[in-house]
Amino acid sequence: NGYFDGEIRKIPVIEKGVKETKGYFNALLTDTSLTYNFDRGLGKVHFRAETSLFPVLMDEIEQLRNYEYLCNEQMASKLKALLLEKQLKGYLKQTFSREKEIRNLIKKLEDTKKNQQTWGWWKDSPEEIWISLHVVEALLMAEQEGFKVALNKTWLQDYLRKQMVEKQDYSKLKVVELIYLLNSKTEIKDWLKLIENNKNAKPALYDRLKLMQLKQLTGLKINTDSLLEIKKQTMFGNIYWGQNNGFWDNHIQNTLLAYQILKTSGKHELELRKIINYFLEQRKDGKWRNTYESSLILQTVLPHLLKNSTAAKPTQLTVNGNEVKSFPYQLETNDTKFSINKTGEMPIYLTAYQQFQNSNPQKVDKDFKVTTSLWQNGISTNVLKAGTATKLKVNVEVKADADYVMIEVPIPAGCSYQSKETAYWGVETHREYFKEKTAIFCTKLKQGKYEFEINLLPRYSGSYNLNPAKAEMMYFPVFFGREAIKMVNIK
Repeated sequence: NGYFDGEIRKIPVIEKGVKETKGYFNALLTDTSLTYNFDRGLGKVHFRAETSLFPVLMDEIEQLRNYEYLCNEQMASKLKALLLEKQLKGYLKQTFSREKEIRNLIKKLEDTKKNQQTWGWWKDSPEEIWISLHVVEALLMAEQEGFKVALNKTWLQDYLRKQMVEKQDYSKLKVVELIYLLNSKTEIKDWLKLIENNKNAKPALYDRLKLMQLKQLTGLKINTDSLLEIKKQTMFGNIYWGQNNGFWDNHIQNTLLAYQILKTSGKHELELRKIINYFLEQRKDGKWRNTYESSLILQTVLPHLLKNSTAAKPTQLTVNGNEVKSFPYQLETNDTKFSINKTGEMPIYLTAYQQFQNSNPQKVDKDFKVTTSLWQNGISTNVLKAGTATKLKVNVEVKADADYVMIEVPIPAGCSYQSKETAYWGVETHREYFKEKTAIFCTKLKQGKYEFEINLLPRYSGSYNLNPAKAEMMYFPVFFGREAIKMVNIK
């Protein structure tokens, strides 16, 4: 009508419920027959077969790069993933165009470091040596790739040496590792001997393997045969070390250390291949279980594969009786049953999954019990008066002590934030406010009950779905609990 000036405001519409993925990932290394079954009601099946491991790892890199939260560990993991992507694309003679993202992550990590050149989980969190080690590894990788990094290595080394003077036990192994990472010429043998000779120590398998790795790096003699004697084996013949006992002493961390020790020894190629295949076995639902472990596996495995990649040998794959004639093979279908047969020496990597919106997710009181309620004028209600200050209360019952917990709390669509608290109390470590949800992070939650509050202001009348709030262990997301879906009315 003649108007040439105006504004466009885009309003995101968040679907009711939660997005879920169900599927399979298999590495077919020998002659294999298997069957996949899917639910017709969950939509189309996405099926993919690859003869190279590189596309599988590139997919993992992409998932890691697109992860939405940015604590220091996750920024370091993203930075490592981007640097590995740069190496992989160079090997494949493909264009890499994410240098700006790398520089942005380096800048953000530099902005969150402490005066002593260490890092916590978040900017204002207490120092965590394991996160500092992870960040420094990422920054040094970036420096080796030609990116400018501001890190006062001398200052950090002096700070870490003071810690070693005060105490020498297994809890200081990562301090020693970080000192060595900063300067491999630093003499650390005496510290390692003091730690090993600590009479009161009862080291876990992870600590014993970490000590073995550091001794090996400094030229001290180790016995790799003793390492192979305690390996475990899966039904597929792949090998690993340890059980899932906690954040550090678990089958992924222990097996990563075993891989690095065997690789450095230079004479265990068969075992290294079986370890890589074990990591592939653990890639449930098409991804590894958290950003930290994903970045460590990629960092460990990818350079070895780039160096040892060999030409593919003939193989044959049939899907539902039809021969696959070329790879990569992709299919999007309504079929719900797949009969798969593979013969030949060349490995084939299969991914098959359904991704769907669960519009009516049920309450889950498994490892956490999560309850949400809305309050106006001191009264709990699901009928809100527009323009009146409202508190969204989140009650979380923790059934066993938990580390690194994330609580995601969706916000009713008719509300905006009245205020965004930045001073965190008690167990809270950090908050992030998004348009559609608030994420609350806690470094440690002891068994017990906790309450969190979010200040809202109802603005738009109507009837709204309130998606479920969820609490989960960030690095072990299989441990979780969630609220059911709710309705909110604003008048």
